[in-house]
Amino acid sequence: MNASKGMIRVKDPVILLKIITRYIDRKMGVTHVGVLLFDKARHAYVLIDSKGEGGTKIPVGYVKIHPDNPIVSFFTASDKGALARKEALVYGELEPMRNFEILVNRKERRAIHYEDVRMQMSYLRAAVCVPSFYKKELIGILILGNKLSGEPYEEEEINLFVTLANDVAMAVKNAELIQDLKHAYEKEHRLFIQTAIALATAIDARDRYTHGHSERVSHYSMVLVKELVDAGRIEYDRELMEAVQLSALLHDIGKIGIRDQILNKPATLTPEEFEVMKTHVTIGASIVKPVKGLTHLEDGILYHHERYDGQGYPFGLKGDEIPLVGRIVNVTDSYDTMITARAYKRTMAVEEAFEELKRCVGTQFDPEMVEAFCRAYEKGDLTKRQYAAFDFAKLH
Repeated sequence: MNASKGMIRVKDPVILLKIITRYIDRKMGVTHVGVLLFDKARHAYVLIDSKGEGGTKIPVGYVKIHPDNPIVSFFTASDKGALARKEALVYGELEPMRNFEILVNRKERRAIHYEDVRMQMSYLRAAVCVPSFYKKELIGILILGNKLSGEPYEEEEINLFVTLANDVAMAVKNAELIQDLKHAYEKEHRLFIQTAIALATAIDARDRYTHGHSERVSHYSMVLVKELVDAGRIEYDRELMEAVQLSALLHDIGKIGIRDQILNKPATLTPEEFEVMKTHVTIGASIVKPVKGLTHLEDGILYHHERYDGQGYPFGLKGDEIPLVGRIVNVTDSYDTMITARAYKRTMAVEEAFEELKRCVGTQFDPEMVEAFCRAYEKGDLTKRQYAAFDFAKLH
């Protein structure tokens, strides 16, 4: 039983099956052991794993039994007939009852003979068959050959097999549940991303000077974070990468709550108007806060106007107090603003913009972020457009 307690911690059903078959093969001394699992696509119980001595191993994948197979019918029958043991089939116990019937379906009065079950066990070279149930659903069947010693299986051994079979059922259903949740999350996630892209496009469209700004900042941010990874400054983290790209794409999402008169003003904002404009970071953060699964998503939105010297907004954070994503987007957003036309300033050449970034190192910008961004520029990475929308495969 101690083996079973350790095995139930294994969540991957395929790994658990291999552990169980290997354990039984090595510890129990059997001619062969295998596990049949129900395959929805093939609508059959298919042999997933098999171990055996002296070439008696059953070929995996080739052996399958259908739901109307007598063994399956026995385990799912409402009445097991004269057989005293209900939780397992033992070949030796079937001989005296070979002519007895098992009522498979009371309503249809459909029945099978124990001899049919016995013949199927013979075909599988099974001395013992143990069902793997989850509630009333037959998930699979554990098949065991004879003991190499020639001795019959003891009651305690069969009880262990029953426990192991139950572990298999639980692992399979847990894996299915996790997969279902993963699919649901991915579906919601794709929907969120599509919505995010649409929002970013809509925000950029409100200002004739910012067309494509959010997408470019997202691209530059990915270039910068890749350079940090390549240089060994940070470790690769898929969730962080996704947060950087999405957060940069949505860094100005809060501008959806700013009046057009302020957003599109063709001159420098008054102090009062600037205070209103500054609220776009908190508005944006509140919009994405309910999104689950991306812990750093709001960082580039809320903190991209914080300054390295502590003179930024909304909180006046300083140095490493500013989250990494915020420090990244601070550089990339500022760079794109410098090199694109705006009503209130002149457009800088790319080389001039990089000189400005360097000049503001330690005051507005994190020195390490600017240094990495400059390296990426020198490599030509800023113009490669190597990142398709939300494709992270090229990062690692």
